[in-house]
Amino acid sequence: MPESTGEPEPTEARLESSSSEESDRAGNRSVSEEDELAAQASASGDTTAEAPDWWTAEPASDWAQSAQSASDTEPGITKETATADVYFCGHTSLLSLNRALQAIAKEKLTGALRAFWDRESIEVLAQDGEIVFATTRDPDLYCPDAPAVLANVDAEIVANARARQSETGTPFFLTLARQESIARQPAVELVQHYGQRLFLQLWTAPRVWIMFQKNAELLSDAGDVPTANVDDWALESLRLVQSLDQSQSFEPTSIPAYTRDGYDRIQKLKLTSDEAQFASQFNGTRSAQQIAKNLRLDLKSAHLMLFRFLALEIVECWPGSTAPKPESKSVLQRLKRSIGRGR
Repeated sequence: MPESTGEPEPTEARLESSSSEESDRAGNRSVSEEDELAAQASASGDTTAEAPDWWTAEPASDWAQSAQSASDTEPGITKETATADVYFCGHTSLLSLNRALQAIAKEKLTGALRAFWDRESIEVLAQDGEIVFATTRDPDLYCPDAPAVLANVDAEIVANARARQSETGTPFFLTLARQESIARQPAVELVQHYGQRLFLQLWTAPRVWIMFQKNAELLSDAGDVPTANVDDWALESLRLVQSLDQSQSFEPTSIPAYTRDGYDRIQKLKLTSDEAQFASQFNGTRSAQQIAKNLRLDLKSAHLMLFRFLALEIVECWPGSTAPKPESKSVLQRLKRSIGRGR
């Protein structure tokens, strides 16, 4: 056994020594924990940096695409037109010519309806919901022949007027009238006739992109031209259609019937006597063939007449097999009817 000195060991020294050791151990644990946390944070940071992004912005909606995108795909649409104040636009497969014209009338729009197709674009000027005239910057497309009214006009004057139309789109008949080279009244009539003849080509064109630009300044050179009702102007254009190609299918057994607002609209149209008789045959049960037979028309004439009302969306055709059949009378009803006649 060790020898005792007889003096007790100082308790304070032992406590300080114990506290110092525990402090060192705690410090070591703290450092090791900090190292572990730092390592975990570093590993987490590396993982986050390497992980792919989980959020991506949604693509722009198709409805948000502007007319600028159309200018990249549709021939003839200029940047100036694409950035203009476009009120509506679309292909005629989705937005028919009639619906576009009806929108002009209903909203009383002022500006230009522009049609882009495989030839020079066509413009229809409108003022307060009525048609002023249709034109194009291709004078040969606008008027390929030589009207009799130009017979006494110098050829150079006519050529200059046509050149002006190529630059501004103003019908050369108006230019000649303003120069007093031709009388004003015949000029206005020719502007309407050739504008409608120009527009009729769009009724049967397979692919047309149309847009309406609201801009009163477009009519700055048309202030002296009278306006016309939209439906009457369109019908007059359709009357100039002399033949229909195979793309305009016609089934003689189909049954024309009025659309929802067709009957009300036809009451306001200025119909010819032939058109009025043809329209009076629409009852939802008669086929086009039967109507032609009743009016003693050949099928070609009946097709042309029916095409006018179809293009204006006044009627629509249903297959003959879906037509409602007249209700058959019972034996008792027929007996009562025969008794009534006997009296």
